[in-house]
This record gives sequence, C-alpha cells and structure tokens, in this order.
Amino acid sequence: MIRKPHPPEWLFLLALCAVSALAELGFVIVNIVSLPNLLKFGLHMANLPGIALATYYLVEALANAPMGALADRLGRRRLMVTGTCLSVVTCLATSQIRAPQGAAMVLAVTALILLLRALDGMGAAMLWPNVYASVADRVAPERQAQANTLITMAYMSTIAIGAKVSGLLNGTFAPNYTREDPQRYIPSFLFAAGCFAATAVLSYFIAPRREAQHHVEKDSDHMPVTKSTLVKALQQIPWLLGLIFLIFVAIGLIAPYVAPYFMERFNISEEGFGNLILGPGVLIGILSAPIGKLADKWGKPQAIQLGTALCAFSLWGLLFAPHQNLIILFGTLLGIGFVMSFPAYMAYVAEMAPGTERGGMIGAVRMSQGVGAMFGSVLSSSLYTADAKHHTIFYLASSLLTLGFVLSLVVVKKRKLVQ
Repeated sequence: MIRKPHPPEWLFLLALCAVSALAELGFVIVNIVSLPNLLKFGLHMANLPGIALATYYLVEALANAPMGALADRLGRRRLMVTGTCLSVVTCLATSQIRAPQGAAMVLAVTALILLLRALDGMGAAMLWPNVYASVADRVAPERQAQANTLITMAYMSTIAIGAKVSGLLNGTFAPNYTREDPQRYIPSFLFAAGCFAATAVLSYFIAPRREAQHHVEKDSDHMPVTKSTLVKALQQIPWLLGLIFLIFVAIGLIAPYVAPYFMERFNISEEGFGNLILGPGVLIGILSAPIGKLADKWGKPQAIQLGTALCAFSLWGLLFAPHQNLIILFGTLLGIGFVMSFPAYMAYVAEMAPGTERGGMIGAVRMSQGVGAMFGSVLSSSLYTADAKHHTIFYLASSLLTLGFVLSLVVVKKRKLVQ
C-alpha cells in the first residue's frame, strides 16, 4: 500500500497553529465569557460558574493519561477529531438551555450543565496533548521548541479576541435580548460550535495517523502517566509540582468569574469587556516569541522567577486599579509574566529528566495543573459571593501567586542538564 506523502513542515505547522487557535477561541468564548455570563446573569446561578469550570478541569486532568494511551494505539487523528466533535455537541446543547422554573428544574439544569462540561473536558483531553505530541511526531527535534512557541502564539492571540468576538456576536445577532435573557448568548455558542467543527476538519487532514507516530512514542513529552512515573515525579520534584499547583489554583480561582467581575465593576457590556482585554492580548501574542528568546538568553530559572513576580504584581494591580486604562496596563504585564514563566517552567522540568522519563515528568506537571485549576474553580464558587464587591477570590489568587514567587526563589535553581 502506497502512503500519501506528508505535507511540507511549514504547511503542517500552519495548519496545527490554526487548530490551536480555533480550539482555544472556542474554549474562551464558552468557558471564560459566554457560559459564566449565561449562568450568572441569564440563569441566575451565581455560584455555578466555578463548579462548572471545575468539572471541566477535573475531567480533562483525569482523562489526559488514558486518552494519551488511546491515541498511541488508535492514532492522534481519531482522538483529535472525536474530541472536537464532542465540543461541537456541548456548544449546541448549551445554547438551548433556558432559565429553570422550580426546584426540580433547577437541579435538572444544573446536572445538564455539569454533564456538558464533563463531556467538553473529555474532548479537551483528546485534543490538546495530541496537538503538542503531533509536533514531536512530525517536526525535527532541533525545531520542536520553535514550533511549540508558534502554537503558543496562536492560542494566546485568540485568547485576546475571544471576549471581543463573543460580545460582538451577541450584540449584533441578539440585540433585542438583555444579558438576563439566555437567548442573548445563542450566537456566541453557535460560533464556538463552528470553531470546534472547523478544528475537527483540519485535524482530520493534518493530524498524524498511527503509523506516522510510532518512531517517537518512547521519547514523547506526552506519554501517558502511570502510577510509577507519577510517584517518581512526586519524589524527584515535589516542590516544583507544588509551585505549579499553587499557580493554577490562582488561575482556577479567577477564571470562572473574570468576565462578570469586570463587567459589574466598571458597568460595561460583554463587548466592552472584550475591548478591555483585546489590546493586551494581541500585544502578548506578538511578544510571545521575543519573550521566549529573551528567557532562553537569561536562563530558565530567572525567567520563571521574574515571570511569576510579574504575574503576582499585576494581579494585585488589577485588584486595586481605579481606572480601566490601568486594567489594560496590568493585564498586559500579567500576560507577559505568564508567557515568560510557564514555557520556561515546562522546559526546566523537561531538562531535569532523561528521555525515557520525560513523558512521566511532563504528565505529572499536567496533572498538577489540572488538579490545581479544578481546586481553585471549586473554591471560587463559594468565595465569589463572600463579599459584596467580589474581591475575595482576587485577594486569595494574588496571595497565592505571591507565595508562588517566593517558592520559586527557593526551589528553582540552575541545574545540570540530563540527556
């Protein structure tokens, strides 16, 4: 049987960046903007956004390892297409949810929302590990870091426009509905479904098939996490796993409520919130590559520490900033800090382990991320209403990032590379 030739590497990377951008755009529209607003304003379930996002994170974290193992047997293409199709279904179903009447219907709607978030988390677990594993399958080792940077730039850029696109769609195609009406959010959910559908189509054509990936299975950064590799990682890098856990608890605390919080704080619309973060997001996407090169020049420990410090400082600034222009400034610094520290952290961990153990290390890190984000999202549901101005989750998240910076000074040291 004659195999079809692979597309050129540049075309493969371009398509993979499009997969990353479209999938992340759908994620931001659903999980960060439209769903929190639908739950808080449209369905009057102010405590549910955190629990809903926690469900997503929990399923994604638990499913990463088995989905990675399944992709090794069935091929990345099948998993990526199936996962994005699951997200299409969840978007369409969520768009049809209406305000419940009566206690029984409230329980039924709550259960449905959590089920849809679980399915969406499963879809993400099928997609994202295989996006990065596809780079290892198809790109030469000396160009893989640069390829991953391009993918990071692609999804960071769509994070910037997600809120703007969501607000623009709802304002244009549902102008007669207020934010208290669930039908206000139908256009953005339908658009997100289209993003995931386009991702599925692209994945079908560009994702490596099973026979194209076997040569990298044993040295992939995305090998499934077994109990033994997880235990070994906990023994070797417990404080580094604790550091990433703290950071993602902070992210999980604010992610479900960031849009409703700033919309209420400055009395702006969904589109206004999109305008607020559009500039910082685009700038961060443009600066991702130069920041990565600068971090390589400085050294990974310094990049991790400075980036974490920027994140902590910026989040405190967002909390106390009295004007929207300062929100733009601190939001930009926050994004720069994350882009500087997180890729450096991942590379720092990967360099600490030999190739045969690298997959387990990275898998343990991904699991710490998911559990941390899930834990933070669960806490946010009860803490969001702890004070009238909803500052508590931001105080706690800022404190955790500050603690993370202090911890990074202690545990992140220059180390001898392991081949």
